[in-house]
Amino acid sequence: MPRLSTATAGIERSTVATGLTYPALVAAFERELGQFDPAAAARLVEARASWSEVEREVERRAGPHGLLIVGHADQGPIVSLSGRAIRCSLYLVGNPVIAARILQIDVRAGLYVPFRVCLYDDGGPDGACIAFDRPSSFLATLERPELTELGTLLDRKIDGLVAAVAR
Repeated sequence: MPRLSTATAGIERSTVATGLTYPALVAAFERELGQFDPAAAARLVEARASWSEVEREVERRAGPHGLLIVGHADQGPIVSLSGRAIRCSLYLVGNPVIAARILQIDVRAGLYVPFRVCLYDDGGPDGACIAFDRPSSFLATLERPELTELGTLLDRKIDGLVAAVAR
């Protein structure tokens, strides 16, 4: 019989109203990030590349904040068919080199890395927003003190990204 374990933990969410229009926010956000290339990753795996080769490739592709867009779902077009225009995109953001360090400590962190960032426009007067759960807080739910430093590193990277986008 499968064993089920359940945990309850607090996650800290940050939301930043950028003062930008939604299209301007999306453009600025994507400009500050590198783009994960699944074909390049597949070539590295197929070639059985050394870890140093992987690190170089990730560094070459990562944006100025050391982060990549790993995945993207523009939820707005389909949900807007409900009758109300909604502008909302979900991004998976991360760095495979940092993720490897995290997953080597606790593979359950695969639930959290890459992490999610939501860009949306709720029509508020302060423009489109960036929302994300702070990496240090979701990694803390795993109760592994050795993840604290890596969570804080990811916090700094996403904070730098948000500051660059919202300026």
